[in-house]
Amino acid sequence: MATSSPPPPPPPHAVIFPFMAQGHTIPLLDISKALSSRGLKVTVVTTPQNAPFISSKVSDCSSISISVVPFPSVPDLPRGCENTASLPSMELLVPFIAATKKMKQPFEALLKEMVENGSRPICVISDFFLSWTLDTCRSFDIPRVVSHGMGVLPMVVLKTVSSMDVQRETT
Repeated sequence: MATSSPPPPPPPHAVIFPFMAQGHTIPLLDISKALSSRGLKVTVVTTPQNAPFISSKVSDCSSISISVVPFPSVPDLPRGCENTASLPSMELLVPFIAATKKMKQPFEALLKEMVENGSRPICVISDFFLSWTLDTCRSFDIPRVVSHGMGVLPMVVLKTVSSMDVQRETT
């Protein structure tokens, strides 16, 4: 009588949530491909208008899926404006960033569904503009990794200048 071995455990699952701007999305798609090539299941969270672009960049990676959450309709933004490239003016960047905070509930529902379906993420990697994802991740006890999307040198300069400003303010 042959004994069957238990099925292999599912691969680790990472969720990637880029800010809706090409310069922020592309580096996170590169990270998604790198994680996928190392055997992780990756879910990229995006909006309906951004999904075709993301799909075109990851279609060759079978372990990367896309989950679409709605972008909120807000009075300050033109209808269908779901990417900074479609903003008629950069003066609308602040309302655009504020609108992303209204994506919290659909994102929470998505994470809840993943957890309930046995595909609990080992982490969420989200853009620094989506800082509200930290509270959501904490509520699910899922680590959140912040992505700044910039190189090491600009980040070091930013952190150095910021720390110098703090030191000046305290003296």
